[in-house]
Amino acid sequence: MNTTVMTSHVTRQILVQIILEKGYQPDDLCHLTGASIDQLLDPNEYIPYSSFLKLWPIAIGLTGDSALALHLRKSSGKKNIHFIGSLAISSQNLLEAAHHLARYNRIITNADKYDIIVTENIVKIVLTILYPEYQQRWIPENQFGVLTDTGRALVNLEINPLEVHFQHSDPGYAEEYHKVFKAPVLFQQTKNILVFRKSDLLQPITSHDPFLEAALKNYADTLLNKTSKMGSLQGRLYEIIISSLPNGNLECKKAAKILNMDSSTLYRHLRREGTTFKDLLLSAKQDLAKTYLLQGMTCSQITYLLGYSEPAAFQRAFKRWFGMSPGNYNKSLT
Repeated sequence: MNTTVMTSHVTRQILVQIILEKGYQPDDLCHLTGASIDQLLDPNEYIPYSSFLKLWPIAIGLTGDSALALHLRKSSGKKNIHFIGSLAISSQNLLEAAHHLARYNRIITNADKYDIIVTENIVKIVLTILYPEYQQRWIPENQFGVLTDTGRALVNLEINPLEVHFQHSDPGYAEEYHKVFKAPVLFQQTKNILVFRKSDLLQPITSHDPFLEAALKNYADTLLNKTSKMGSLQGRLYEIIISSLPNGNLECKKAAKILNMDSSTLYRHLRREGTTFKDLLLSAKQDLAKTYLLQGMTCSQITYLLGYSEPAAFQRAFKRWFGMSPGNYNKSLT
């Protein structure tokens, strides 16, 4: 496989916490997954998708819960949410939230994708695992469970799917599926699909926040548009850099480890593509600085998001990049 398949899915944090609480040794977990505990628990980190999948059988074995992927939906919440999830819950209605998820899911992972099929009365949410070697029941079970429970909570209504289709075989806990979906569940289907009434997904979301939705959508579009213009390696690296900026500058060696390669290999790949790690880091900061100013953020807020120690340091950097202060840049746009 030439593409580096990565994920920043927050479920890994929940799985790691369960595994460690059950007495699994951190060093053993790091050895098995090839990722450090800090990487596994940091919501801003990308890890190889293969490492993510290795967590599931360990957690299931330690808990003795075969239906753990379904039950983990109860652990999802504001503490364990990707910013794409924040965008979804700020949406006007559940259908708009589903479209946001489909458009921006590749920011979370390049291992799967969502498609939203809308007809006159029906909406189908289709989850496709893009690589055959990553076909496991845990991912569609968990994601469909989270989507269904979250949808109910966002509109304060008992909205149930009309049908749920899974590609995997019946694992033998039908009653658990019924508790979650309260709808017919079909196995060994050609696709993973959640089927809803369109009228149910047009219910307004009680947490709708148009200002937060617009800000997060702009941020997601900036990230998506930038990465779509790059090669696959540059795109994933750009995403990793942006996610890591609030914690300070990301070093090339650490980025290479997240991408499951050594720093010299990463250097060679980037050189062949006509760029460097330093260039991508600078480009990310410059793009985000302008985007955040357009969104009306203060210099103090941007200082934190770009990993600077104080506003004065950010302001000096901005003037060096664009020949004017952030304040004058804002004035030039009006």
